[in-house]
Order: sequence, then structure tokens, then C-alpha cells
Amino acid sequence: MMPNGSLLNDSHAEVFARRGFLLYLYENIIKTLKQKHSIFNYEDGQFKLKENIEFIFYSSQLPCGDASIISQDGEEDNYGDVLKLPKREAEDDICGTEVKKRKLEDYVNRTGAKCLPQCEQDLKKPGMNIQLLLGQVRTKPGRGDRTLSVSCSDKIAKWIHLGIQGSLLSLLCEPIYISHFIFGAGVPYSQESLHRALLNRSDCLSHKLDVVPQFYQTSLVFSNINSEVNTKPAPGSMIWTKSIFNNQTLEVAVQGRKLGVTVKKALSPACSLCISKYHLYKKFLQILNNNDDLKQKICGQDKIESIPYNIMKKKSIKYFEKWLDVKENFFKTWTIKPDMWDFCVKLTK
Repeated sequence: MMPNGSLLNDSHAEVFARRGFLLYLYENIIKTLKQKHSIFNYEDGQFKLKENIEFIFYSSQLPCGDASIISQDGEEDNYGDVLKLPKREAEDDICGTEVKKRKLEDYVNRTGAKCLPQCEQDLKKPGMNIQLLLGQVRTKPGRGDRTLSVSCSDKIAKWIHLGIQGSLLSLLCEPIYISHFIFGAGVPYSQESLHRALLNRSDCLSHKLDVVPQFYQTSLVFSNINSEVNTKPAPGSMIWTKSIFNNQTLEVAVQGRKLGVTVKKALSPACSLCISKYHLYKKFLQILNNNDDLKQKICGQDKIESIPYNIMKKKSIKYFEKWLDVKENFFKTWTIKPDMWDFCVKLTK
């Protein structure tokens, strides 16, 4: 981890997609302030989505972590079918029985993500059998040292409950929710696993979901999915965002850094990926710097260039109050990362 916000600690596709979407939200906020066509209305010092706008999240396979654990009596045989759920309202009771302590031995798909060190662990039995715990917060799978990044199942569940915008954008706009999740065909898929991992881990929450998402499986198979022909994943990740300012960003990331940057500049925040903490925070500050009302509302008399990233995030009090409720009552636990991102961003004139 880099305290200057230049390094991406999680390179899973779901995380890259979400960060690219944040760029899209920032650009729409800028267009709104310029009184150009955008997805937002600016009302009472807050950016609100216009009516009849919904967002769809596509993934070629189930997210790593709890959602990837599929039992033999689940819906794992639904390959290639377009599945639809009855429409459910936000006030519906989506909470089922407590599944945190359920154990699973007979499964058709499992995850390599590990339970948190301080929590009960999956039980390894003699031979190849593993008794998996369901509903657990897990860290990213991998062969190296255990990371502090939680699985994509846990992150998506967090986005469903708090909004995909995160704490910084919560200072500018209302929560942004994903209404529909679509997963690719030709891979294990289970509605039951998705509901368990993303919606039904606990019935102790003090709030209801603002938007209850729908889950589907497409009939199309992602052409570059892991197969007998495609056996090795590429070492890099591609970031492609189509800008609403009639240009596009295309970058390739390797180990959390931009491909092609020299060794001398590798640690420079200015040369980091467009979706790094540094550049996303810079976008946020540029918006404040160009709007005195927003700057006064959020920062008061403080100079925005002197406010560290981690301090600015903590100004989103309502977001963190809700996150505390979700963390304690839905997830029950979470990883603890060092509060090290105390970098500031200098804006060019």
C-alpha cells in the first residue's frame, strides 16, 4: 500500500469497473455545474439522479468470495438461461434466517477467498475436502501473502447497502445504487448464493435497502473466459472509460500501476492510474475549487489543498454512520486497514 494514493491495492475486475464508473459520475457532476446535459439535477446543494435512470453491472462470472460458494442443491445448472426474479420493492423484507454459521461440504463451486484471521475458519478435512462456512467476510484469493482487501462479494454487498459512490462522492450526491446485476453464461451460477451473500446475511439491520437489485444470467458466454484454450489469465488489467467530453481513457495496469511508466516515475502520484485514489481525489477537489458554494459547505474556511484525503472522507458523517450499522449488523466483522492515506493534492492553476 502507498500512502500517497498512487497504487491500486485491488486489481479485480469488479473494482476496476466501479472506479471507472466513479470517473463517469465526476464528469456528470462537472457537466451539471456547467449547465450542460447530464444524469444529475442540482438541488439544494446536492446532485440528484434524474428520474428513470438506472444502472446495470455486468460480470462474466460470480464475484469471488461467498457468492461463489454454490451447494449441490442450488441453481448451479442454470447455464445460459436468462433468469428473472419477481419485482420486489425496497420495503420488502429481504432478510432471511441467520446463515453465518451454516457449513457446507457438498458443493459444485467454491471460492479461494479466506475467512478473516480473527474469525472462525473453514475446516480442512483429510484429503481434498474442505468444510466451508457460509456468509463469511473473506479476503481476496491468491497464492501470496494474505491481503487486507475483502472479496468482491463483500465489496458488492457493501455497495448495495451504502451505494456505489463511496464516501467522497457522498459529500456531493445522493447514494447511487445498481439496480441490475447481470452475470455471464457458461460458468457456475446460483440465485440462492447471490441472495445469501449480497442480501440475506443478517436480519439485524436498522434500515431497509433503498434499492433491492435484480440478478440475471445472460445467455451469452464471455469469449475470453477461462477454458481449455484460455488457460492463463493475462498479468495486466485494462481500464477503458468513454468520457462524456467526447474523448476516452485507455490505460493498462500491472500490479496496481500504469503500464509504461518508467521506474523513476513509478512512485509519482501524477503518473498513477486514472482510477487511483490520488486522481479520483483530484477530480473531487477540482469540483470544489470551481464552485464556491460547495467548497464553503464542505470545507468552510479551510484551504482544500491542505485537507488530506483521509480527513476529507471523514467529513461524510451520514455515510460512515450507515456504514457502521452495516458493518456491525450485516457483516459482523471487517478488515482493519491502517489510516495511512493522509496525502494532499496540489491543484494547478
